[in-house]
Amino acid sequence: KWATWASPFYPGFTLMFHKVLDKVLNGPTFRDLRATDANMYLVLTLHSFNRGHPMVPQSKPCEDAVTIAAGKRLGLVSWTRFKPHEKFHLSEYMQAFVEGLGYQLKTYGMMDGRKLVRYQCVVVRQQWDELRTSFLEAFQVQKAAYRRANGGTAAPTLAEGAAPRFVLRDVSCSAQQSGIKTIVRKTFVELDELPNDSAACLKRSNSMGEVLAHGVF
Repeated sequence: KWATWASPFYPGFTLMFHKVLDKVLNGPTFRDLRATDANMYLVLTLHSFNRGHPMVPQSKPCEDAVTIAAGKRLGLVSWTRFKPHEKFHLSEYMQAFVEGLGYQLKTYGMMDGRKLVRYQCVVVRQQWDELRTSFLEAFQVQKAAYRRANGGTAAPTLAEGAAPRFVLRDVSCSAQQSGIKTIVRKTFVELDELPNDSAACLKRSNSMGEVLAHGVF
């Protein structure tokens, strides 16, 4: 407990503490750290795979394999559907796909302690940049395999840098029991886990209502 005589000094102490804290947190060191942290991770989003799970390179012969001659140059002729009888998780799919190319990639299904929807995952930007070209080249062959397996022209697309969308478990229980899809778009929280986007560009709105576009592959 402070003495009564010290009361007039409280505002001065508070103001001084605020100025020091503001100077430290908004100084160049912390500003650089925040910029580094913001660019350390990248959110990946998979779209347009409502006709089945996407494909992965298949090294061993199997009955349901799809053959794509265009992949011969890359050594990616045979393809199979990724875990067709299990729930799809992009983090698992990306790891399996990259391993099929002979690379390693750390993927995460959570961000800031919150679980992402199943069609999103987070990767370390530096690792992704190192294998991005090889991945996208192989992913084009995957699209051909997907079309061959399903017919038609639709195929999965991968978007980089979209806003993370989190699963809100507390609200989902009653909604799931009644079969109601619950989507909270303004806070980027979704319970509808399979998007039906087939546009060439993913669009979202930021907190200011501006429309932001992200390229897809």
